[in-house]
Amino acid sequence: MGKQQAIAALICLLIVCLDIVAGVLGIQAEVAQNKVKHLKLWIFECKEPSSQAFKLGLGAASLLALAHVIATLLGGCVCICSKDELDRSSANKQLAAACFVLSW
Repeated sequence: MGKQQAIAALICLLIVCLDIVAGVLGIQAEVAQNKVKHLKLWIFECKEPSSQAFKLGLGAASLLALAHVIATLLGGCVCICSKDELDRSSANKQLAAACFVLSW
């Protein structure tokens, strides 16, 4: 396995780990929100907001955003490093570059 393949594998592993941690934080946020008491006002019923759940959810969203940015930026570097290289590349690579731009 070459050096570039090893780096790509480590980056993929990092993104998977970020996604797993974000999922766990999201589940913990839901559990924290379910622990707060219910408020009932006439026919309306709601839960008090939980600051702990908010913090956990914000952490999960931040990790997912970071994973998305890492994957998109590194994927874009592979697809398009320069305009000349993009012009000389195959149709599949140009399509990948267009999808990269549209993903943002």
